[in-house]
Amino acid sequence: MPERERTVRIVAAVKSVSDEIGRSMAQVALAWLRYCPVPVIPIIGARKLSQFQDNLASFDVTLSADHLKTLDEASRIEPGFPYDMYAKPMPRAVCDSGLRDQILA
Repeated sequence: MPERERTVRIVAAVKSVSDEIGRSMAQVALAWLRYCPVPVIPIIGARKLSQFQDNLASFDVTLSADHLKTLDEASRIEPGFPYDMYAKPMPRAVCDSGLRDQILA
């Protein structure tokens, strides 16, 4: 998926969750980072004290499983070529010599 379309999809998801829980988009985005399985250290780029205070308020935001699912699905990356090629039966059979199904059985 082109990067612009993915960005628009992520912003729409953050806006949707933001509207639903009554918090700013910045708070939702920063709270979302706390739920990432890989440690993420956000860089807060506030120019005004009010923006900084808004960002700090993200520590009080709790996201539900549905909210996380919405955000994670919107930000999912399509790996593309060559990864999608290996999902097809023929290349997969060639890569594992047809033993994959026997191993998993």
